[in-house]
Amino acid sequence: MGDFGPYAPTLDASGNLYGVTWGGADNYGFLFKLTPANGGWTYTDLHDFGSAAGQTDGCYPQGEPLLDADGNVYGTAEACGGYGSGTIWKFTP
Repeated sequence: MGDFGPYAPTLDASGNLYGVTWGGADNYGFLFKLTPANGGWTYTDLHDFGSAAGQTDGCYPQGEPLLDADGNVYGTAEACGGYGSGTIWKFTP
């Protein structure tokens, strides 16, 4: 497997940061959000990878997440997925 991250976060128009790293509830990685709050940050775990049956959502997310105009978050995972060789994932808040 590759690096453990965290990888470069993505900044949205509201100043929130979105990022991925390994670890999490099932130790297959997670997507997180940092929201500016009172001079600091509020952490939110948005999604734990590998938690779905068969891990079709992917394992071990890689790289910088991408955002679209509707607020969806996209990225890649290097393992699991439908064929066990990684996947492109989408998270809709």
